[in-house]
Amino acid sequence: MTLLPVLVLLLLVGGFCGWIYYRREFAVRSRVFLLAARLVAVGGVVALLWNPVVSTAPRGAPPARFVILDASASMAAQAADGSRIWDSATTRARSLAAGGARLLVVAGEVTAVDPDSLAGVRPDGAESVMAGAVRTAAEAGAREITLVTDRRISDPVATAAVARQLGVRLAVDTLAGAGDNLGLGRLVLPVSAESGEPVRGQVDVEGVTEADSVTVTVTVDGRPHSALRVAAPAGGGIGTASFSLGASLTPGAHRVTARIEGSDAFATDDERTRIVQVDPEETGVLLVSFAGDWEPRFLLPVLDQVTGLPVRGFVRTGPDRYHPMDASATGAAQAVDEAALARLLRRAEMVVAMGVDGAVADFLEAATTRTRGLVVFPLDGAGAALAGVATGGPLSGEWYLDEAPASPIAEETGRFVAGGLPPLTGILPVVDEGGGAALNVRLGGAGEPEAAMVLRRDGRRKAAVVLARGFWRWAFRDGTPRDHYRRLWAAVGGWMMADEPLAAGPGVSPVGSVLPRGVPTRWRGRGYEGEEVAVIVTDSVNAVVLDSAITVPGGSVFTTPPLPPGQYVYTVITEIAAGPDTVAAAEATAADTTGGVFDVETFTGDMLHRPLDPAELTVRTDAEGAPIEGSRPLRTWPLPYLVILVALCAEWIGRRRAGLR
Repeated sequence: MTLLPVLVLLLLVGGFCGWIYYRREFAVRSRVFLLAARLVAVGGVVALLWNPVVSTAPRGAPPARFVILDASASMAAQAADGSRIWDSATTRARSLAAGGARLLVVAGEVTAVDPDSLAGVRPDGAESVMAGAVRTAAEAGAREITLVTDRRISDPVATAAVARQLGVRLAVDTLAGAGDNLGLGRLVLPVSAESGEPVRGQVDVEGVTEADSVTVTVTVDGRPHSALRVAAPAGGGIGTASFSLGASLTPGAHRVTARIEGSDAFATDDERTRIVQVDPEETGVLLVSFAGDWEPRFLLPVLDQVTGLPVRGFVRTGPDRYHPMDASATGAAQAVDEAALARLLRRAEMVVAMGVDGAVADFLEAATTRTRGLVVFPLDGAGAALAGVATGGPLSGEWYLDEAPASPIAEETGRFVAGGLPPLTGILPVVDEGGGAALNVRLGGAGEPEAAMVLRRDGRRKAAVVLARGFWRWAFRDGTPRDHYRRLWAAVGGWMMADEPLAAGPGVSPVGSVLPRGVPTRWRGRGYEGEEVAVIVTDSVNAVVLDSAITVPGGSVFTTPPLPPGQYVYTVITEIAAGPDTVAAAEATAADTTGGVFDVETFTGDMLHRPLDPAELTVRTDAEGAPIEGSRPLRTWPLPYLVILVALCAEWIGRRRAGLR
């Protein structure tokens, strides 16, 4: 903030304070002193907003010097001469600190370290971010800062800008350059796949090498799969190779790892991991048909087109047997039982249930308790009651589309051409007049209208109840009827997904199957906002690394402390019986337990950054480059806060003694 805006702000605020005391308050003898106390407090707040640099030592005194040691992972690389960059960096940092400089180490967080304790520090930061460290040093009184780094910095522009803003002289202590290094910039694979479909991937190799090519091996679940020969990147480019895992992956989670063979200056960026879920339980849209009908045959592909979400369909083919509707002709996709179907229903973003009657309503109600979007095609009143709609028995006859009532999808349904659409049948008349009709029909095109579709919203859930049969006839006919069929379900799907985050269905899980190293673990608790869940994480040797009860916040995303690189198994208890205080006791009484696997990558791309020219990080404080006297930003001094507090207390006491509120 420059001086002119500060002066304008002071005049405006000071004038307002004077107007209050001389125009709005009762006239008291001490109002001059009360106004002065308020102006002092206001002036102190404005000064803190301005935050000028204040001298800490007489002119000519030696400036405070700091050394910032970069402890990011790339500092562990080998130099071109075979030595370790970290060894030379710590030696140089000790030497500078011995001359009177204070030492800060940056490895994700900024830490003040005694030079004699550097032997216990390891370079394990995920990346080099220096701007915050420069600000911390400057606010602690530093006027000269030396960066001991390999110059592979993620925020060079911000670092230099902070130094200029705070009047700090910034210099770089140049270390030996790293040797040749290649890293896997990317491993591209789909997050999920269907049984019987080929899974294709791609690897990108970055870095510098004298070789013409490099070998990348691909393993699946620890077993060798293929060896790729990738052309070495030239001139800072990228070497790329594609591969296929085939179509033989079984349902479940598969860990795919790609690794560059051979040794180089930095091994930590030679391996990448991805997890591919085959036939995942997490589904965007899940359609289940409990009774034989033509509707699923036409609705399933339309939902796939209009929602943009993964769509799966099952049809009941016998007691406790549900067969995938999208199975290949070879029968690669397996039928599931009722328990497996219930798990799929609980994890779906949107559920479409067809042929619902009293016999399946209880099963569906238990499995879709937390489902945000529900479409029900009821066969009787018990099926309609699943979505909160009371109906009578089915009405016979042919029912033709009437004028569209006001509804969330009226913009689309109002354009339908009723005369060109086949009739609907089997209308379930709504008993109460609660509203929510989105489509109306009339028997033979005349008589009283009846609702063919009702849209309801109950708390977080949106439900569409289809009270007529035969919509598939619209899709069966080419031209306008088929277009209207698609528009109808696009409108229903759009209404259900409006204002909803792009995420998987209800459940608690990490935000990704492979998480970056060095950052807090982020979790998504969709559908459990405001509720307490227990999260238990174990590592590859079955040791518990996290055991915590957490209340899911309103945004459904919460974090837990960072985990070291490795493979983990998590268990989430989403319904905990009342009473127990510990997670272990909660586990014993849990009503709903889910889980899965995730990885924390060893990989860091810190070494793949281009080493900067030292001139890009050098900041001088004046034209000659001479250091200025010691100084600190006003915000770091305790005196302004004390003055503001005293002024506020003095005004408050004075107002009470003068009889003012």
